[in-house]
Amino acid sequence: MLASLRNEKRPPYTREIFWADLRASITLAASNVPTTMALGVISGMGALAGLWCGVIVGIVAALFGGTRAIVSGASAVLAVITATLLTDSEFTLAELAVIIVMAGAIQIALGIAGVGRFVSYMPHIVLTGFMSGIGVLLLAAQAEKLIGLGMSDVAVAAVCLALLLVWPARAGKFLPAAFAVIAVGWLLALFLPGVERLGPVPTGLPVPVRELPTLDFLPRAVGPAVLVALISSIYTLMWALIADSFTGGQHNPNRELFGVGLGNLAAGVLGVMPGGATIATMTSRRFGGKTVVASLVCMVIVAALILGLGRYVSPLPLAALSAIVMLVGWKMIDFSFLRKAPRMDPRHSTVMLLIMGMTIFVDPLSAVVFGVIAANIVNATQLESLELDSVVSTPFLDATFDADSSGDYEARIGLLAFRGSFTAASSRKLIRLIGDDIRDHEVVIFDLSNATHIDDSAANLLALLADRAKQTGTEIVVCGVSDRVRRTLYAFDVLDRIPGDRIVETREEARSLAWSLLQ
Repeated sequence: MLASLRNEKRPPYTREIFWADLRASITLAASNVPTTMALGVISGMGALAGLWCGVIVGIVAALFGGTRAIVSGASAVLAVITATLLTDSEFTLAELAVIIVMAGAIQIALGIAGVGRFVSYMPHIVLTGFMSGIGVLLLAAQAEKLIGLGMSDVAVAAVCLALLLVWPARAGKFLPAAFAVIAVGWLLALFLPGVERLGPVPTGLPVPVRELPTLDFLPRAVGPAVLVALISSIYTLMWALIADSFTGGQHNPNRELFGVGLGNLAAGVLGVMPGGATIATMTSRRFGGKTVVASLVCMVIVAALILGLGRYVSPLPLAALSAIVMLVGWKMIDFSFLRKAPRMDPRHSTVMLLIMGMTIFVDPLSAVVFGVIAANIVNATQLESLELDSVVSTPFLDATFDADSSGDYEARIGLLAFRGSFTAASSRKLIRLIGDDIRDHEVVIFDLSNATHIDDSAANLLALLADRAKQTGTEIVVCGVSDRVRRTLYAFDVLDRIPGDRIVETREEARSLAWSLLQ
């Protein structure tokens, strides 16, 4: 299992790459500080929790992860989920810390078990609907907060948001837009009356939550922990794929999950918000960063700033931070996908819109659970027809088995050929199609020579067909069972229902055996 955590051989780290990472890390730190502070406020755990999340998760994931160029820390999605757990679900900070530790442990287990690559198989419609719903929640929450503060705060947020939208990309290489917005917001707050300030921010090391919740809390914690682990994992692996596209490397998804899980476990123990890979991955690249060293140096700079940052950031206006979060929320809404919805398969577009609506009006956990189930049902209906096309293939029962045989031979022997995958998607329908036909033949051959995969439902179907054949006096001959398929059939007692001398290697042997059984 641990072999799955090994990274592939990487190109050498040269002096030129180091200087590029160092230059990028300084600018990245200036961009990262205001954004993570804003996300910490959104999470309900405070600005310092967002900053320390970036430091802890960012450094641990960079050291132990499996991606050459990625930046981890506080993300908007996890900030909203954390806020939901603290408010709607009414978890305490101590309980939330346990949930984050559990989520990190789940990610570590997934990485060690080598199933990291499967976590990234979340259907795209589920991820798009969920992320778009989170984006709408961010916009709505910040708009409600600004209206509650006052007109001066609305004015500051409007100016800052406009500045974010028009800030030129070329200027962003030298002065990040988020940093410029914070400076402009602070200047506006000097002249506008009644602007709400961030207030004192505690400095120093993160303080672990020492109060442990009671054991009866643990059953309630499982669902949120799985949700945090799932979203953090999918979001991280998505950014890892993006990072591969511009570095030319190939990430190790299992090791990446292990690294991020270890970072989240440490974050929970130290009482800060959970994290994962962030959009700062692209920001680092834009600033010239080449590897995770840029992230490491950036987080070291942020850690140094945190230890003496409180007195400098307390005058910052909340409206400027809200503007940054609103832009993040706006970018999370997949407008291009929404525009394509009328041209898509109605089943996919309906599932995506339902997930988005449930994320906004119900809760993120229910939306993800519903989305996975609904998407799999939609995909299963499509897979059913594809599998039936390959399984119900010619020659089939009552089809010509051998051109040189007599008509009596053809009528008394049936052939059921399996090609490709055979799963739950088609097994239920297939048994209805062929179950009654078996009794019309004296011998039925199950040809599995072209079967590449048979799952538990399909194996159970074959067992039912074998039992039905026994009841009607029909002989069963099996041929072409590969080692992979054989293990599944033995696990579900399928081959135990068939005498050993009726299991052969090739179709020719099956034909000869069937003819001898008739004679």
